[in-house]
Amino acid sequence: MKTDPITGQVITPEALSSVDQETWRRLLEPQPLAFLSYAYVRSMASCVPLVRICRIMQDGRTVAFFPFQYRSIIHAAAGIGERLGGELSDYFGLVAEPEFRIEARMLLGLCGLKSLYFTHLDESQQENGLVGEQREVGYRIDFPHGGEAFWEQKGRDDKKFTSDTERRERKLIREHGVLRFVFSESDAQQALNRLIADKRAQYSRTHATDVLSGTRTQDILRALCQTRDVQCSGIVSTLYAGDTWVASHFGLRSGSTLHYWFPVYNPALKAFAPGRILLKQIIQSAQSHGLERIDRGAGDSVAKRDFATSQHFFYAGLWQRSGVIALAHRAGLAIGWRMDRYRQSGKADLE
Repeated sequence: MKTDPITGQVITPEALSSVDQETWRRLLEPQPLAFLSYAYVRSMASCVPLVRICRIMQDGRTVAFFPFQYRSIIHAAAGIGERLGGELSDYFGLVAEPEFRIEARMLLGLCGLKSLYFTHLDESQQENGLVGEQREVGYRIDFPHGGEAFWEQKGRDDKKFTSDTERRERKLIREHGVLRFVFSESDAQQALNRLIADKRAQYSRTHATDVLSGTRTQDILRALCQTRDVQCSGIVSTLYAGDTWVASHFGLRSGSTLHYWFPVYNPALKAFAPGRILLKQIIQSAQSHGLERIDRGAGDSVAKRDFATSQHFFYAGLWQRSGVIALAHRAGLAIGWRMDRYRQSGKADLE
């Protein structure tokens, strides 16, 4: 049976019909990923002016959505796109029917793009025909039988880790008071403002890049904090010991998945491993809040491996169509990558 050609329509998020919004929700349900939800796209669009959606159709019906953005008006005029959310996104790619496949070059054509550099393309996107080049590991924590059952199993698998965590927890209680955990702060905006200030202080203290320095970035987090949708909802969690603040976390919830995003802890309590205790509290309270998974995003670290039950892979790459603009974009990226490597090597020499 012959199928109609694939076509695309590029629109703003506000222009997406209610019917297509429901189609998007249905397509995303098998994979609860907040960063690919329409609610996330709308929140981003409230702060970022050049957010676009490519609505992809075949055989007279919508079969996929591809959200992306332009960095500037100049990039839009040149047809140079980037992943939605930029550095404020843990996932990138299509929301599509399982059997739908498309090559990157054709996707760019439907979007009117010449070039698009991306990271955070999950390996599951290969099923839709999209691939990258550089690979990075990501970790997840699954607890389908509840947080208490997870911790008991963790004790059997890694007794040293759980014993050390519980010892630090007991000492924290003795010295500062009984633990009080708030899964979702009622005044989320005020809690987020405190978290942003504490996180920026952490970046300054550790000489890390302050990704929260920009007004627009903070506005995006505040917009997401206000978002209340089953596929994307901002959550601020806080842990106290007596009257002492221990640690906080801001993340996005999608169904039974919590995307672990911006944690921060009290530096005066570093010896107690406050970040580890916070994550333990979130997991142990998960069943009462309907959570079954914590997604740690891309990146490898001991802290992520300590709790992980599974891993998957993200990909980065550069999709391009032929032309002078695509070549210029690649050249510009190459210069930027070389400069980043130079700065990193200089920093390593100083250390």
